[in-house]
Amino acid sequence: MQSANQFPLIIQPEGSSSKAALAQFLSANKQQIQNQLLQHGAILFRGFNLPTPKDFEEVALLIDHRLRDDYYGTSPRNIVKNTKYIYTASELPGYYPIPQHCEMSYVEQPPINIFFYCHIQPQYGGETPLCDFRKVYAQMDNGIRNEFDTKGVTTVRNYSGLSNASRFNLFELKKWNEIFHTTDKTEVERQCREQHIDFEWTGNDQLRLLHRTPAAKAHPVTGEKVWFNHLQVFHPYSAKVEYNFIHQRQQRAKTFFWKNLIALMVAVKQKAKTPIEQSMNVLFGDGSPVPNEYVQHIQEIIWQNMVIIPWQHRDVIAIDNFSTAHGRLPYEGERDILACWSA
Repeated sequence: MQSANQFPLIIQPEGSSSKAALAQFLSANKQQIQNQLLQHGAILFRGFNLPTPKDFEEVALLIDHRLRDDYYGTSPRNIVKNTKYIYTASELPGYYPIPQHCEMSYVEQPPINIFFYCHIQPQYGGETPLCDFRKVYAQMDNGIRNEFDTKGVTTVRNYSGLSNASRFNLFELKKWNEIFHTTDKTEVERQCREQHIDFEWTGNDQLRLLHRTPAAKAHPVTGEKVWFNHLQVFHPYSAKVEYNFIHQRQQRAKTFFWKNLIALMVAVKQKAKTPIEQSMNVLFGDGSPVPNEYVQHIQEIIWQNMVIIPWQHRDVIAIDNFSTAHGRLPYEGERDILACWSA
């Protein structure tokens, strides 16, 4: 095996590229792999013969046997046939960017590690950028960082009822029954209490979920402080900022169109609804809104530290979810990226 000291750390075959050779390497170097994942934040396994989602699942289990299948996130996902833990990474359309985030940062027990697998290499775009959120926290303006440390954050998610979802609201990704896999409100409330999620039924069969958390967390193993919340994903202003950066990179007519449309939609939404009524939002812990300029500042730091490596067929990447964020750039044509995570 060959490796390079970079972010992400890249491990490639030295000799056989078979799944058996990779499995033998992972089994013989389990502690070393865990240490490297903690140190670097992400490891890309490239050039191995892993043709099926089941192969991906077996490799992920060798790295981390604690895979799980419960998901309280917002991105639409589907289980992959003939696997227990493998899901499509997202069913969002290709024009929809996914800003950098640590997976399920707002739940009480976020995933420990995240794994992605390139089943079909994107024809254009569709990279899964990575960002060291330890650096993001360290490089923030001292005054802004201190305000977040003092106040914490409240993550807001508003979900429509079973029959009143709007097809024209691009910011609402699921209905509440799709989050909790039930139409029984009593069961929804049970799951919320179990996960320590504050909830409100707000009329017209709508559900509001509130997660009150610190804005940054200490890494559970290394103790390093990490920016650990969904501000740059859920804040209404974040979509406009994200598409500005994306258009600077891709310079496509489609991104120019979406950049301007999203900016218009954001302006309308911020005027039409209060902060707590937005489909998704992150407020300060005291309920006050986070200024747009704070979002701009944080996303600038994220893009300065972002690493974008184009996918290659059968790539597998392991990510330490407590230090390293991931996202998705818009794409065109075919793309099939699969995912799993550990508890």
